[in-house]
Amino acid sequence: MESSQSLKILLDMLREDLKAKLTAGIGTAPTANVENTISNAIEALRENLLDKFELVAKADYEAQIALLENIQAQLQHLEARLEALEQDPKS
Repeated sequence: MESSQSLKILLDMLREDLKAKLTAGIGTAPTANVENTISNAIEALRENLLDKFELVAKADYEAQIALLENIQAQLQHLEARLEALEQDPKS
């Protein structure tokens, strides 16, 4: 899913930024343990964010939009027919 991929790229950038700031702050590269902790925390954040958003595939979204538009057109047609029937003096 494109949104998921964008989020992954953003969080990867955050991970790299954190590593760079840690390196600048302590003067040495973070240990593997610190890198794993950062990676695990960011992965948990990503999963949490994805769980909070009810993301759907774009194709599914577009199919629902098309269905809604079709139903709205049918409703307008039926409303026009009902109005015509109500105005018909024969009934």
